[in-house]
Order: sequence, then structure tokens, then C-alpha cells
Amino acid sequence: MRAFGYWLTCMVLIGVLACSKQDDNTPVVSSETSALTVDQWKAMPPTEKYDGVTLERLRMHDEKLVKSERAWKKFMNDVVGPEMRTDMPRPDAK
Repeated sequence: MRAFGYWLTCMVLIGVLACSKQDDNTPVVSSETSALTVDQWKAMPPTEKYDGVTLERLRMHDEKLVKSERAWKKFMNDVVGPEMRTDMPRPDAK
């Protein structure tokens, strides 16, 4: 019975040690959440360029665009719209 107690204690301790969380002190900068510059955005392939997450990353680059919906709409009309017309022209456009 004593051997079983030792075995059970070891298994519990191993389980606690195996499940303990180890913190990593290195900061993780994900490309999925970092801000995009206009030049980086223009270099992206069209399939990724107009994704909602990508446009939000582009918006995060400029604090003025984040704070003002009006500034964001103007940016969309002045920068994103013309770029979209060159990347994905309408089939009926001549």
C-alpha cells in the first residue's frame, strides 16, 4: 500500500509540473495585429489587401483615422478606392 501512495504522489506532482504555465518574457509582435503603412499595404497582394482585418491594421497606422470616422471615409475614397479600381477593374469598364 505504501508503494501505491508514493506512486500516486509522484503522478500528482508530475501532473502539476506538466500543467504549470511557464511565462515567456519575449514580446510577441504579430503581423496580424501590427499597424500597416500605406506603402506596406500597397505592396500586398489584392486578395489580402481588402480584407477587413487588413484595412483595420491600415487604419491603426494613423491616429487621426482611428479617432475620426469622417477622416477614415475620406481616406477610403482618396486612397483605397483608386487602388481597388486598379487592382480589380470592373469587367464592364472600358
